[in-house]
Amino acid sequence: MRRNSICCLVFSVALIAAFFTGQAQVPDNENFYVTHGPYLQNAGTTGVTVVWTTNRPAIPGVKVTAPDGSSFFVRNSTDGIVNGGSLVHKVRIDGLDPGSKYKYSISSVQVLKYQAYRVYYGDTLNRKAEDFTTYPFKKDNISFLVVNDIHDNAAKLSSCLRNGFPLEKDLVFFNGDMVDFLQDPEQLFKGFIDSAVYYFASAKPFYYVRGNHETRGYLARELKGYFDYPGDRFYYSFDYGTVHFTVLDCGEDKPDNNRYYYGLADYDSYRSEQLRWLKEEVESENWRKARFRIVFIHMPVIREEKQGYGMKYLSENFGPLLDKAGADLMISAHTHRNAFLEKGKSGFSYPVIVNSNNTFLEVFAGEDDIMAALRDVNGKQISEYVVKARK
Repeated sequence: MRRNSICCLVFSVALIAAFFTGQAQVPDNENFYVTHGPYLQNAGTTGVTVVWTTNRPAIPGVKVTAPDGSSFFVRNSTDGIVNGGSLVHKVRIDGLDPGSKYKYSISSVQVLKYQAYRVYYGDTLNRKAEDFTTYPFKKDNISFLVVNDIHDNAAKLSSCLRNGFPLEKDLVFFNGDMVDFLQDPEQLFKGFIDSAVYYFASAKPFYYVRGNHETRGYLARELKGYFDYPGDRFYYSFDYGTVHFTVLDCGEDKPDNNRYYYGLADYDSYRSEQLRWLKEEVESENWRKARFRIVFIHMPVIREEKQGYGMKYLSENFGPLLDKAGADLMISAHTHRNAFLEKGKSGFSYPVIVNSNNTFLEVFAGEDDIMAALRDVNGKQISEYVVKARK
């Protein structure tokens, strides 16, 4: 009996280690191949990050072809060591020209054995070239798509993307709760990443806003490993066209001492840390000079008589700061109900659009206003909201 217990313990530890290191067990007779991707992350005027996965450990690289036909090969390194040897691959490409169309092709070199003085390589996979375009320095009109609260329903997401035409948009936002919890990496891919790749994500990046459900399950600690966030944080800001985007992280919706968190939640201090960053963010030159300031956060920051713990914290701390700083629009999710709260009706001087789990938003921002069309999963327009520019 004791021997069986020890064997089970060893197996469990090995299995957990495999999940956390991304080195899942693969049958010896299985061929080497790309399992998911590529998909684009953290794009800008001069760079982008390419992410993909393979079924066996590999050394990743990307061949980039410039508009003039010249090409170069990129491999990233850390502390003098070339990145690789995992199943998840991220290659950052920098030094590009703004508003320019490039071709890229991912390359994966299989690692059979890694020893101190000898490394054994296997097959090399070179995928067909894909296109992407860097962000322009200036653009008067932009458009973006917003989907949220899919909760692993890839079929619903596919319908939204098919009818939302993401390749015709400048940006795509997944505004939280795209999965129910995170216990297995395949949940991310089957839940929404694979659908995103099929419709657009190899050519255009998406922005993944963490919702409260993405904090659940032990893989939640590894979430950043599958994406690329500016500053390696779930909260950040960036500019595109006339808009300064501020992306915030709501954290969990219950108190840290809630029994369902088993003593592993520390969101009060995390939100306090984020609040300190936000105070600096709204004083930044990019915020102050932007034509529009759009805030993304999964849980809406509004004033209501009855609120859960997380939303109450956000309302009392984040809300007044964004109000005073002149946020133009907040786009949220979480409630699974559509709502448009005009200035004042949100409890603050900024309007709030809450997108449900059965709709998506098409948003267009120009010089004079922001127009948001609310559509059902089949693309039928339900409502239209307009936010005028500040005088």
